[in-house]
Amino acid sequence: MAKVYTGRVSIPGDKLQEYFELMKAAEKERAPFREHLMALQADFYDHLADRYSERTARKHASIIEMFVEFICRYTDVQDISEITRGMVNSHFRAWWKRKVWDSSTPDDLRVALKKFFAFLASEKGIINEKALKALG
Repeated sequence: MAKVYTGRVSIPGDKLQEYFELMKAAEKERAPFREHLMALQADFYDHLADRYSERTARKHASIIEMFVEFICRYTDVQDISEITRGMVNSHFRAWWKRKVWDSSTPDDLRVALKKFFAFLASEKGIINEKALKALG
């Protein structure tokens, strides 16, 4: 099962270079997944722009962009189907509150994620029942 990485990391000064190299390698390994998610986010924005105002489309798309950042940097998810109920609910909301300086409310996050996962299911055929049920 996929994990969310939380907490602090203490790295000795003589191991910093090794840590940076490992982080660079991990980022390179996850690059295809990040690119796939960002392409889906761009399609989602286009989908929203056809139906809603520019402001609404940008707001939802920017929330999803930050969700991609959260998934790629703070979890070990390798596929959209591995995203759990907790990741779309409590973990993302807590991360958002700590890391993002924005006026978006928890309801804004829930609505954007719900629309995104509904878009994936209806337009792309990528169904994550756990996420859809959690955002319900």
